Amino acid sequence: MFELGSLSTLILSIILTFLVFFITIVSWKRLSKARWGSVLGRILLLLLIQTLTLSSVGIALNRSGEYYSNWNDLLGKSTNLEKIATPTKFLSRISAADINASKRTPGGSLIIKKIITGADSKISNTVYVVLPPKIASQLDANPSKANLESNYQIVELFSGYPGVPQTWIESMQGIKTLEELQLSGKIGNTIAIIPTMNVNPRKDTECLNFKNGLQVETWLSSDMKSFAQKYLGIDNRPWATFGYSTGGWCAVSIAVRHPDQYSRAVSLAGYFEPLFETSVKSSEKSALLKKYDLVHLLNTQLINVKILVIAGKQDHFAWDSAQKFIARLKSNSNVEFIPIANGGHNRKSWIPLEAPAFEWIDRINK
Repeated sequence: MFELGSLSTLILSIILTFLVFFITIVSWKRLSKARWGSVLGRILLLLLIQTLTLSSVGIALNRSGEYYSNWNDLLGKSTNLEKIATPTKFLSRISAADINASKRTPGGSLIIKKIITGADSKISNTVYVVLPPKIASQLDANPSKANLESNYQIVELFSGYPGVPQTWIESMQGIKTLEELQLSGKIGNTIAIIPTMNVNPRKDTECLNFKNGLQVETWLSSDMKSFAQKYLGIDNRPWATFGYSTGGWCAVSIAVRHPDQYSRAVSLAGYFEPLFETSVKSSEKSALLKKYDLVHLLNTQLINVKILVIAGKQDHFAWDSAQKFIARLKSNSNVEFIPIANGGHNRKSWIPLEAPAFEWIDRINK
């Protein structure tokens, strides 16, 4: 009942805040005596009011931004998903049961949640599949033979850090935007694959493969393709990537480093070289910076990946990173840039740019 993102949790926190505030007012005269017990009581009540107030604000912000999906994510606790995850090799094709159990949007898209273990990375985590209205209708008509027709494209969506896949479905309104574009005929059938990007609740992995550690890049690239092939029956057509903030870095990095799997990438308020936590050793930082030098890869190898960069001047970090990235490229023929007129590093600035980004992906695909 009292999940991190539930309205009941927020209401309870607000009620407790006002209750303690009321108790403090009523008890203040009695606690005003110059005794250690009274002084300690006043201090504790004031600290409790501040703690509850900050908790209420934090819960409200998390409900708005969906940075953490549950209490375990917030507290950095592992949920042992490997115990309930299905290894990719044991997955069966999408079934009538999957279709019936899926969440259906008002526009007719199907949202399916799967917990899998990556074939190559061995990471166990959650991935969401969003099937567009036309494909959903086809599956509804013949659920016993859930085969995709050839008219579709695939986009893999990445969240920020902290962040969860549900952000694209809820607060970022990405699936709603994607659905509206498809229903209006502005873009073709688009299947969205939304994997959990932040697979370690205690660490920002920057979508990298760490030596003797988590293979997050592999989880997000080849593991997602293996999953989609086994579960949806997709072919080898190239995908697109699209991410915001940290997900913008991941989207471009994944696509550039896997041009056999991806042909388009969109960075929305992202950056173009990994940002490391203090726990990463300097020697590993140096090796990873060299390995994930996207400019060097694009300047020295024949990588035919189209890149759309979106950033705003008021978002100084993303703007400066974008300008530096573009300026260092020997050729900008595969890079397009859309400036954000107003707004900083927030969803209010990003949501209006989702439709142009999805339209760009569709246009480049043709």
